[in-house]
Amino acid sequence: MPVAEAPSPETLPNDIRNLSYAGHFIVWVMRTAVACAPECRMIHREFSHAFGPHVEAGAKAFERVLLALAKGTRPITLARPGHVQMTHDELSLLALFAAGQIGDGARCLAHARWLMGKARPEPLCEAVADLGILLARNGRILCQAPDAVPLTGCAGEPARLRVV
Repeated sequence: MPVAEAPSPETLPNDIRNLSYAGHFIVWVMRTAVACAPECRMIHREFSHAFGPHVEAGAKAFERVLLALAKGTRPITLARPGHVQMTHDELSLLALFAAGQIGDGARCLAHARWLMGKARPEPLCEAVADLGILLARNGRILCQAPDAVPLTGCAGEPARLRVV
C-alpha cells in the first residue's frame, strides 16, 4: 500500500501564499487592523492598491465590517500579521467575503451566522457585500483555497469557497 507524502506548505489550503491578491488583502487587513489600528498608514496605502479610485468607499465599507464583527458574540481568532498559515476563522472570513462578492446571499448569511454567534448577521453580510463589490470594481476577485467547493466567476478560473 503506498504511503501518502505530507503536503508541502505551498499546497496546504490554509497557506496565505495560495490566495489571490484580494484574499491575501482581506486576511492581511483584518490581522493588521486588529494588531495595529485601523488608522495605520500601511492599511491606507494598501487600500489604494485594493480599491483604486474607490479608496474612501473601501475604507468606510471595511470600517462597517469591523463594527459588525465587533458586535458578534463569538470570539474570532486571527493569526498575527506575517504568519503564513491562516486560522479556521480566517478561512471562514474568506468564504464569507467570497460569497458576498458573488452575491450568494444564502451562503453569505450562513457564514455570517457562524462568525457572529448569536448576534444579527445581516449587517455583516451587507458590509461584506459592499466591500466585495468595491474590490471587484478594481479587478480584485476573491479566489479561495484549492480544497474548496468550486463556484463560477473568478477571472478565468472558478472561484472557491472552503466548506466549513
